[in-house]
Amino acid sequence: MEEYKSGQLVRSLAGRDKGELFLVIKVPGPRQVLLANGRDRTLKRLKKKNIAHLQRYHRRAEIDDLLKSQKLTDSQVIRFIKELAPKEDAWKQEVLRN
Repeated sequence: MEEYKSGQLVRSLAGRDKGELFLVIKVPGPRQVLLANGRDRTLKRLKKKNIAHLQRYHRRAEIDDLLKSQKLTDSQVIRFIKELAPKEDAWKQEVLRN
């Protein structure tokens, strides 16, 4: 089973948010994660999602210290997602190969 960690970049594969990028904020259980994107899913209103409905990227932002000190902001989440997001052309090629 794949292990998810806080700060990891993921893409939603199912639901109303299909195709959107998120950062994993917390991992409350083995099959679920809490996500934020800084816009409609803020840190005060995290999205609970089953890991079966996520595409996992091996890109990760180091947010553990920010979470512990409670200094992580929504604008930082947005910036991390922009920095970690794959380029649109590369993402299309990945999808075509699979």
